[in-house]
Amino acid sequence: MGTYHPPLSLVILGTIFIGLGLIASIVIGLDILLRRGWRSMMGIMIPVYLLNSLYLAPITLWVYFSYGRPTKPERPSKSTGEHQHGHCNPGGNGQLNHHDHMENKELEHGHDQSHGQHHSEVHGEGHHHMGGSSRPMFATTTVAVCHCGAGCLLGDIVGEWLVYGTDAKINGHRLWVAFLVDYGFALLFGIVFQYFSIAPMSGDYGPVTIWRSIKADFLSLTSFQIGLYGWMAIYQIPIWNFRLEVSNVVYWWMMQIGMFAGHWTAVPMNWLLIKFKVKEPCA
Repeated sequence: MGTYHPPLSLVILGTIFIGLGLIASIVIGLDILLRRGWRSMMGIMIPVYLLNSLYLAPITLWVYFSYGRPTKPERPSKSTGEHQHGHCNPGGNGQLNHHDHMENKELEHGHDQSHGQHHSEVHGEGHHHMGGSSRPMFATTTVAVCHCGAGCLLGDIVGEWLVYGTDAKINGHRLWVAFLVDYGFALLFGIVFQYFSIAPMSGDYGPVTIWRSIKADFLSLTSFQIGLYGWMAIYQIPIWNFRLEVSNVVYWWMMQIGMFAGHWTAVPMNWLLIKFKVKEPCA
């Protein structure tokens, strides 16, 4: 059987949709870079946003800019230097000394408030990272699914190319091997994403968190793969009769659609995992 080439119109459409996801990922990446997001964001959220925007661009952009965007880095204030310059001048009348004393008290009071606020933000990972009470449950659940989706995306990329490169088959078709291999790699990557999501929130980096990560990702990933594998079976068997190859852009457009479907089949499970505190809400 010769190599199958999909219609040019589908190749163009696939390139456009994959390109739009890539643009969304670049936009988020540049915004994080300009805002030095690694200083305030939970580290694992950076690859989560970048990867999920490749197949879930509109929703990922909405969640990121509404709830996950880091604050702008503060620029050093000139008033601090001017205040220090004023203090360097010795002497002065009693009124000036009294004024300086009051300024010092105000600065100390402000420092205490700032320290308390900083402690509160670190303990709660801030508004953007914990998903406070102001964030709707839909956004919290979406972020939880995105952790699973990031692992699935990496697992599918590695698994699909591995199966294609080795030409491994069951009953003459690579699809059945891909189901098994993709799931294994997705589970492995997903556990890593879950671990670095749960551990910073709970403060526990030991075996208990590893076990929680395995439980959370197994259930979440399986519900995600139901949607993805369902669409993979649809487009490979009745639509293309197993002819669509991994090396074609249309294949990855179909995978993009499948992961979009997988996101929605994983939403109910992730809602339950958050409700029963198996997964920690974060963003």
